[in-house]
Amino acid sequence: MMDLGRGGGNNRQALGVGLWSPQTSDQAPNMAPQARAQKLENAARTIAESRPRHRSVLLVESDPDLQWSLARMLTVDGNRVVGTSSGEGALTVIEQWDADLALVASNLSGTSGIDVARQLREWNPDLLVILMDEGTPGPIAKERSSYVTAYLTKPFRFEALRALIESLQLTPAPAE
Repeated sequence: MMDLGRGGGNNRQALGVGLWSPQTSDQAPNMAPQARAQKLENAARTIAESRPRHRSVLLVESDPDLQWSLARMLTVDGNRVVGTSSGEGALTVIEQWDADLALVASNLSGTSGIDVARQLREWNPDLLVILMDEGTPGPIAKERSSYVTAYLTKPFRFEALRALIESLQLTPAPAE
């Protein structure tokens, strides 16, 4: 073992260096087993609560550049992201992956974003869906889309998306 101080002897304690183990009774804290167990439980809870938390986000966007940019921003923000470019792909993903939030473009090839939102919510009624639309959604779109949680008009700044996601007050799952 490396000597951490000058002059030999046990300078680890003087330097505040040392490992506690059950075999070293001179370093073992003087506490009852129940108190020690409670302290360990509290420490484990504190560590678990301090770990980063994330959301699971399904990103449905047919523009590959925008999909990549959004996925990168969401990932940097601590989210787990799965992206797809079609409604069919979104339904395949949601059957196999439990998402907290779906960002769905309104202009998907083969289907509308509102139809995708409806199908996603039928599969998972608790899923929050943000519809990303080229223009302000009209009254018909708003009426038909009780399955859409919020709208975001393209083009938008990433800060606007962050603020919208925070306003939804999602309870993220603990990091694994």
